[in-house]
Amino acid sequence: MPKKSTAEKDKEWEEDAGMTNGDPEKKPSKEKPGSEESPLEDLPGVGPKGAEKLKEAGYTDLMAIAAASAGEISAACEIGTVTAEKIIQSARSQLDMGFKSADEVLLRRKDVGKITTSSSALDALLGGGLETQAITEAFGAFASGKSQLAHQLAVNIQLPKEKGGLNGKCVWIDTESTFRPERIMQIAEARGLDPKKVLKNIFVAKCYNSDHQIVLAEKAKDLVKDQNVKLIIVDSMMSHFRSDYSGRGELAPRQQKLNRHLHALQKLADSYNIAIYITNQVMANPAMMFGDPTTAVGGNIIGHACLPGGTLIQMADGTIKPIKDVDLKDFVSINFKNLKVEKCLSHAKFVNREISEVYEIDTGYKIKASPTHRFFKVDNFEIKESEAQNIQQGDWLLHISSMNFEGTEQELPEIELEEMITISPKGAEILRKAIREKSFTRKTICAHLPITARQLRRVLNQNYPTNVKTVGVLKTMQVIDDDFDDYIEPFISHKHRNVIMPNTLNAELAQMFGYFLGDGNLEKTSVRFTDQRREVLEKYSEISRNLFGLDGYVSKVKDKNAWRLNINSIVVRRLFSELKSKYMEYISRSPNNIVAALIRGFADAEGYVSKKKGHICIAQKDEQILKYIQMLLLRFDIRSSLRKGRRTTHMYMEGRDMVAFHKKIGLSATDKSSLLEIWSEHYENTFTRELLPINRHEIWNMLKEVGLMPSSYMKSRPNSYKMIHKKDLKKAVDALLKTKLAADKRVKFMEALINGDVMLEKVKRIIKMPNTEPLYDISIPANENYIANGFVVHNSGFRLYLRKSKQTKRIARLIDSISLPEGEAVFNVTEKGIED
Repeated sequence: MPKKSTAEKDKEWEEDAGMTNGDPEKKPSKEKPGSEESPLEDLPGVGPKGAEKLKEAGYTDLMAIAAASAGEISAACEIGTVTAEKIIQSARSQLDMGFKSADEVLLRRKDVGKITTSSSALDALLGGGLETQAITEAFGAFASGKSQLAHQLAVNIQLPKEKGGLNGKCVWIDTESTFRPERIMQIAEARGLDPKKVLKNIFVAKCYNSDHQIVLAEKAKDLVKDQNVKLIIVDSMMSHFRSDYSGRGELAPRQQKLNRHLHALQKLADSYNIAIYITNQVMANPAMMFGDPTTAVGGNIIGHACLPGGTLIQMADGTIKPIKDVDLKDFVSINFKNLKVEKCLSHAKFVNREISEVYEIDTGYKIKASPTHRFFKVDNFEIKESEAQNIQQGDWLLHISSMNFEGTEQELPEIELEEMITISPKGAEILRKAIREKSFTRKTICAHLPITARQLRRVLNQNYPTNVKTVGVLKTMQVIDDDFDDYIEPFISHKHRNVIMPNTLNAELAQMFGYFLGDGNLEKTSVRFTDQRREVLEKYSEISRNLFGLDGYVSKVKDKNAWRLNINSIVVRRLFSELKSKYMEYISRSPNNIVAALIRGFADAEGYVSKKKGHICIAQKDEQILKYIQMLLLRFDIRSSLRKGRRTTHMYMEGRDMVAFHKKIGLSATDKSSLLEIWSEHYENTFTRELLPINRHEIWNMLKEVGLMPSSYMKSRPNSYKMIHKKDLKKAVDALLKTKLAADKRVKFMEALINGDVMLEKVKRIIKMPNTEPLYDISIPANENYIANGFVVHNSGFRLYLRKSKQTKRIARLIDSISLPEGEAVFNVTEKGIED
């Protein structure tokens, strides 16, 4: 029998669902609208056979379908992605999947329960005990107390609330045969509970592979609903995943499967207000940057997703560094109460070598991240976390928009100056005689000198110049004395010239180095610049004269429409070579006038101003340099956008950002500068559109609600216009803040968005790609976010690291928490269970 095509299967699916022309007919639901428990058969677009297929594939309720991707449903049910997308949209329309305001989330957080660990120190570390609505991971070596804590929690969950329990039952998914009913009875007796009754309230299932483990987690949902289960224990999480998926080639499917498992557990925690406690093994990790070298097997599956080593991180002192090089210092972070920049201390840095794929997200700013690394997505009046793998084209992500650093002029590395001299004929005769008297030959004495025997012969016989250090060494050897200075003369030539060396990185040097970054080269004894405009190179020759006391030499490049500037100095070459290796740190810690000078020099070399389209474009082969310049531009409230060309990457600025560039940075070339001024005047007198994903119709209605004329604050637009311009939003918010809606959560959100240090950028494309390099992450407990390549990124989770101390003593360290500071607690494992 021939295999059916996807189109034929789609047609069968539609006929089963009673769909006409691909559109589902609405069916009455037996449940309330919006109920997750509505039968799948009642879902528009799904018939009895389709519902059966979905259930067989593990999609047993509306939420499971709504949270799935079109690709997953398509593969599971053997239908096309278009049909799968319609099913998902139908499920989403049946559920309340919208955003909630922060005060609503706070209200839900009041329902969070705490389960005592029976150790006051450990409870204090966890903010009162193990939380519901969250996954807590405990990892540690054998006998560190992970399973002992699990047994204690399985008993304590049954205690009344006033004694630290939740009057609930426990599900235990046992992957390593660690559950011991005898231990439960021992702990129960110590707590004054009926051991048999306690055992009846714990539902245990052994699992034998990772698929079985996932099925048991799904089955646990029925127990949670029917048996008042308040705690699920998985001991241990990684055991079967580790054995079922071995080798680097299996990492991607393992992580994908593990992520789905974790999401299912988190969904249970959120939906039913229960606690999830999972354990994990450890292994030695030589790549751990700081602290104990042990790390959780499978990477940091709860606490940390990761970024490539070259991702640029903004530090609080202004320094911009690749994440692989950052130290545990103050970082720039966003306070979500007012969307303002704050300084926050990092407590840990991690490296993960096991992530085999990453997502590249392009909003004009670009970043690569592991699938589970979280970003902040904005939709209307809400900010929501979203993992990289769930971000879609068209989403609006949170970025940093403005940063202010005082900065200080940076001390330059010490560059040894070359002082050249010549020896007079009389001095040469005295030196030859002194060498003979000390029984040296030219060869033996040159073993101590910074010149060769041939060079010494030329110095003595041909008045050849030498470094003043040569004379200094001869004095140290007592071949000559200080009176010999009467026979030496300073020597200056085109190659060897006296150089004035600045002590700090000033604006002129920053501008010159910026040009060098864009279009400069290090030659053997000089620094070389190239440009089509002679006037630009004359400008940089003048800067060289002011900085180093050196005139550059400008000449025409043969057979090319270009000019070349040569600054012939070994010393200047050494300085630029030193700066090239550390320029990110030097510039980013400098005051804004010096930062602006570097950007001006770079734009002089690589930038142009379009005559027709009204934008500045800077092109560069090294995309990393442009990402660095992008982050520096944010100090001047200038946004830019990266686009990949065939051979180079281009950075564009237009509109209000072009105006700011003209005022705060500028260009040296007369023709470019004049064109920039013309476009700046145009944009200053023109409405520059900056759309925000805020529902303009809702703002219109809010203005009407308080008796204001909406058209006085925002232009009337057709209904197809969903978003609002920032200028209109600001006028509307300023008006609403003077009305009864001033305290409205929507108005407060818009006020913070307008006045905060953040901006919203639309995702243009997102690409999944393979990864072979180590990925890094940092932990910032206070705000749980930091700035990476201009994006506001996030990590969070409850992670306990347990280790064994002496005898019964165990030490627990809180590695990560969304709201709690890092710390340690000491507890004991005794016959009675966990104790202080």
